[in-house]
Amino acid sequence: MNRMMEFIVLSWLVLELTSSPAQVAYVGVSRMAPMFLLGLVAGSVADRFPKKRVLQGTQITNLVVVVGVLLVVSSGGVQPWHAFLASFVTGAAWTVDFAARRSYFAELFQPDELVNAVSLDVAALTGAAMIGPILGGALIPLIDYSGVYMLMLVLYVVGFGLLIMVRPTPANPRTASAPSVAGQVVEAVRMIRTTRALWAALTITVCLNFFGFPYMQMVPVIARDELGVGSTLYGLLGAAAGLGSLVGSLFIASRTVRNQGAVYSLGAILMLAAVFVFAFSSLYPLSILLLVISGVGMSGFATMQPAIALQAVPPQMRGRAMGAVALGIGASPLGMFLVGQMAELWGPRAALALLTGSGFIVLNLLRFALPELRRAREVAPEVP
Repeated sequence: MNRMMEFIVLSWLVLELTSSPAQVAYVGVSRMAPMFLLGLVAGSVADRFPKKRVLQGTQITNLVVVVGVLLVVSSGGVQPWHAFLASFVTGAAWTVDFAARRSYFAELFQPDELVNAVSLDVAALTGAAMIGPILGGALIPLIDYSGVYMLMLVLYVVGFGLLIMVRPTPANPRTASAPSVAGQVVEAVRMIRTTRALWAALTITVCLNFFGFPYMQMVPVIARDELGVGSTLYGLLGAAAGLGSLVGSLFIASRTVRNQGAVYSLGAILMLAAVFVFAFSSLYPLSILLLVISGVGMSGFATMQPAIALQAVPPQMRGRAMGAVALGIGASPLGMFLVGQMAELWGPRAALALLTGSGFIVLNLLRFALPELRRAREVAPEVP
């Protein structure tokens, strides 16, 4: 929840400080750039070190950042660059967390249980993504930015305490004799090139993160400047996709999904179509509905993404598989930068429509070009 609350709060803060769509986009660029810069390294770290300790390290990093921003905001000297720096550091922590936490699932669950487990995790994350924006947007006018960051600090402390109580799994016997991080990165690159299912998953991840997810940076601009609402209704708008994703992921968790590639690619296409129409909406209730629909599509993409990647590789490569996915997610800063620049020139609606409309065409072409996106899953054999 803190991750999305912080994203909403920093985006609105920069919008109030600058009134610049490009500057708001830079918050997202800073948050997602570590996915591209550190994705493969994060996957190697997740394979090499105990995952619980890795997750504890990311939580400590988040705590330090929240304390730093709280001090700056309380002093009254906050500047846009503070938001960019905070977003980058927490983005780096999230990159490592993403690889470690998702690969951890493959140690805890059997292959046939993995989709349901990931679906429930996505449901939890999207439920938090729904509550976080609502709280962030509503609390800004009530307790100001310093109060919101104080709440986030408390929540991070509680989360760290819960993580300490999690029982660790037995150590991976390969950890002691594993190659260096650099050697593991080379192995990860080779794995991406030779594993078709992982390559297909990575391709769709790159495209949706370039063409689709940058929409989030235009939501505060459209909310304030086009729909004429304040931070509270902006928070509800930001939570709408989380609601749709929560519903979709819970539905998927209750089913046995065989054709994961179809759910994955069609979910991404539905998300782009809904956001494309959202770009033209001038009615607040309709905008809410369209973002809920986009969240439903997002749930198909988000639940199948790790399931496909984790099942396509042997156990000792799962952290690196998630690192490869993180690398694909790293395409989003480029899309965020592009949509921010286009919004400065032509306005947020035109920029968003052009980006998502192009993505809709590209993803439909990829769906027919990659047969892995139209057939049942293939599970990599266990390697003794």
